[in-house]
Amino acid sequence: MIDISRALTIDGWMQPEELVWLAEQAQRRKFIVEIGSYLGRSTRALADNALGIVYAIDDWRGPRDVDWLTDEQRGAIADTFRKNMEGTKVRVEMISSDHAAASVIETPDMVFIDGDHEYASVKRDIDRWYAKMAPGGLLCGHDVNHVGVAQALRHTFGKYTIAPNTTIWYVEV
Repeated sequence: MIDISRALTIDGWMQPEELVWLAEQAQRRKFIVEIGSYLGRSTRALADNALGIVYAIDDWRGPRDVDWLTDEQRGAIADTFRKNMEGTKVRVEMISSDHAAASVIETPDMVFIDGDHEYASVKRDIDRWYAKMAPGGLLCGHDVNHVGVAQALRHTFGKYTIAPNTTIWYVEV
């Protein structure tokens, strides 16, 4: 039985159908990496349903493509995230995604990419984490409707799947 009740109390862009999909996938995974966690809505859905640990990798400065966050609000994101993760098996890595793959020693069986949505960043995240994935793992991400995300997916895989009623893309490794 999945549980997204705590995830739904956290602000963010993930829709309930997307949280359900992530929670269902997490139930079969022992080591999950999430690139881009913001306040933890998706992280909580993963963590409350995972068999093992979730690595949350972010610099916790918030989305760069919005101008409504003040410097003070950006400075409070990490503390809010930590409060939202109380009681979970989440390991916080305050690092850019550029350096994250080298710092994570374990081999993930699921990676969820939802950081920078620009083509070069998405492509780099896909390439780095695909190479680290366990056989039979799941590489997935959010916002397939963003141009940069869709382009990176087409150039890397050509073919990928979109989870029904979501903007989550995935490929099985």
